[in-house]
Amino acid sequence: METSQTVDSLEKNCFTVKEITQKVKTLIEEGFSLLWVEGEITNLRYAQNGNVYFNLTEEDAGIKAIIFNGQKNGEIFSYLKNGLKVLCWGKLNFYPKTGEVYLIVRRVEPIGKGLIELRKEQLIQKYHHWFDPNNKRSLPPYPQKIAVITSLFGAALQDFLKIVSERWELQVLIYPSRVQGEGAEKEIVQAIKDINEYFSDVDIIFITRGGGSAEDLAPFNTEEVVLGIRASKIPVVSAVGHERDYTICDMIADKRCPTPSAAAQEVIPDKVKWLEKLGLYKKKLKQFLDIILSRKQNSLYQVRLDLTEKSPLKTVYHLENFLKNRSNKLELIFNRFLDFQEKRIFELKGALKRHHPKEILQIEFERLQTYRQFLDLSLENYLKTYENKVTNFKNLLRSLSPLNILERGYSIVRKVDTKKVVKSAKEVEVNEPLEIKLSKGSLIVKVLRIQDEV
Repeated sequence: METSQTVDSLEKNCFTVKEITQKVKTLIEEGFSLLWVEGEITNLRYAQNGNVYFNLTEEDAGIKAIIFNGQKNGEIFSYLKNGLKVLCWGKLNFYPKTGEVYLIVRRVEPIGKGLIELRKEQLIQKYHHWFDPNNKRSLPPYPQKIAVITSLFGAALQDFLKIVSERWELQVLIYPSRVQGEGAEKEIVQAIKDINEYFSDVDIIFITRGGGSAEDLAPFNTEEVVLGIRASKIPVVSAVGHERDYTICDMIADKRCPTPSAAAQEVIPDKVKWLEKLGLYKKKLKQFLDIILSRKQNSLYQVRLDLTEKSPLKTVYHLENFLKNRSNKLELIFNRFLDFQEKRIFELKGALKRHHPKEILQIEFERLQTYRQFLDLSLENYLKTYENKVTNFKNLLRSLSPLNILERGYSIVRKVDTKKVVKSAKEVEVNEPLEIKLSKGSLIVKVLRIQDEV
């Protein structure tokens, strides 16, 4: 009541935003013209226009700084990095539009590393053996329940939950905690302890938050967080800041993800992909089973063929056919042998018959008869021939016989004693007896006179 009365009693001296920002600009820029400011560089970034933006920090205090492209010193520029403690000379500039104060830096002198970076290096050196990847615990591939330690008001939680709900159906326990500012590390460690103590069925603990300055991420570079994560029996995933931010919480955690969204994508299985993969596995399994079934069927068919081929009935059948074939062949051979022997016997019989004395005698007899007939015929022919010849000769002789001449009236005169035919009168003498052969009979006469041939 007293305060309200006091405010009401005061004269309403109202300023516009522009008026107050102008007064602040005048106060700052005229009160702090050129000055040196000492601090640690954080959130260093390089704009495309060549300007360099960063924060100058000292524990919980900070001021934004700009080095315009035209004022960059090449030698100094190479020193600039996060965690570097520097001494900047420049001028404070107030921007009424955003209400922010910037130190327009014209000169930078490095004076060593900042306190935040030094603390971080000391912790890394102290607990580096816990950061060995071989000491990390493996994460369950299909978590059923997870816990998230983060701020309820950060965008990181919403991004994380959205991706988790899209990828897998599981229980999500949200443990609200401050993730920046003084004492935030104690709340984070207490959250880890409570989850391990009261929610032992949680498969994975996620510690996450979005990006921020080095001061914002300072709780994640504390020894309390290192010891708290180390003492957790549940695997811890750290997803703090952006990809370029690398805190000690990331190092001590069982898995480090560059962003909250990346943590959900890398750790939580994707239901769609797994369903596709299961479908592919199912298809491959079916193909594999089909191949195995086909092979087994072929093997079974082959075994059935073998069994059929080796069955007693088949064997008996083959033996029966074999015996039948052999029997037929043997019968054929035997028949051929019998035919051959029969033929041979017939031939021998024929030969024996032909060589039998009776047969030989018969043959010889027949031959002899033949010869005889032939001889008779030949003799007959011969006789006929010679008879004809004799007849012919006889006729010839008869035609030439002196008797025929005698029959024609001629006679033959021969000497009586010598039977020499007297062909000339000179061959005889007077009184010599001569025989005159007539056609019929002969005469004995004497030569009475010899007359010479006229």
